[in-house]
Amino acid sequence: MKLVMDLDPAIPLRTGMDDDHRDLVARLCTEVGIIMEDMSPVALMIGGRDTELRERLDQLDRAIGEMTALIAAARVVATQGGPREFSLTS
Repeated sequence: MKLVMDLDPAIPLRTGMDDDHRDLVARLCTEVGIIMEDMSPVALMIGGRDTELRERLDQLDRAIGEMTALIAAARVVATQGGPREFSLTS
């Protein structure tokens, strides 16, 4: 049994990505840019003792995790702002 629902943006309840969704996506992407700027000196100054190197790599790894989460959130918001299709298969 397969059920597919297509929520067309032509339906009055959803007319494409609205300004609120677009603004939120822009804010999330801006935050990604800020993190990249903040981490740039860390990435460019890799070196020094092994302890310092590991600390800097850990900082970069945490920043990548934060950016990945922000990008995923932006994708969800962008998807919510447009047409959606749901599929239930059993």
